[in-house]
Amino acid sequence: MDDARKRCIQETIALCSSQGLDFTMSELAARLGMSKKTLYVLFESKEALLLATVDAMFDEVKVSEAEILGRDDLSLAEKIRRLVVVLPDSYQTLDWTRLQGVEEKYPAMYRRIRQRLETGWEPTLDLLRQGVEQGVLRPFEPGLFRAVVEGAIEHILSSDALEREGLGYVQAMDGMMDLLMEGILTRREEEA
Repeated sequence: MDDARKRCIQETIALCSSQGLDFTMSELAARLGMSKKTLYVLFESKEALLLATVDAMFDEVKVSEAEILGRDDLSLAEKIRRLVVVLPDSYQTLDWTRLQGVEEKYPAMYRRIRQRLETGWEPTLDLLRQGVEQGVLRPFEPGLFRAVVEGAIEHILSSDALEREGLGYVQAMDGMMDLLMEGILTRREEEA
């Protein structure tokens, strides 16, 4: 990706964090110090820009996933936890509550997010199966685990769940992983 497109995507992420998806291409062009015409040469529409932004974000997630998979200093359980909630440092400050309602406002963007969420699970599913085989995880269906994670992320993006609960995206994902990895029973109750 060339530098101008990369700058546009980075600035789009910043705009989405500060004002949600309601920014205009004129606002983006002004922030970039370029003409709107130049912006439209790089991206034929706001929708094309948003789709490219989704792809860039997920591509960075895949790079982070590869880094996690390559780490020998992490336990199997820690690798699983980190893979599922991986978010590159550059997206840690993104205000995910500003993206609620994406399904209604930008259906193509929402479909792309879903498509990207629903693909590339093989390394995580392999680790889940490995965890069951090694006795690190109790027996369960990895496909159900995947469905729960996908459903939670889709719900967060299409509703006001984070805002309603007063949670940030990272905090919500960490909480979800605690529930998935640890369950909701206290240790005392499990032993009874």
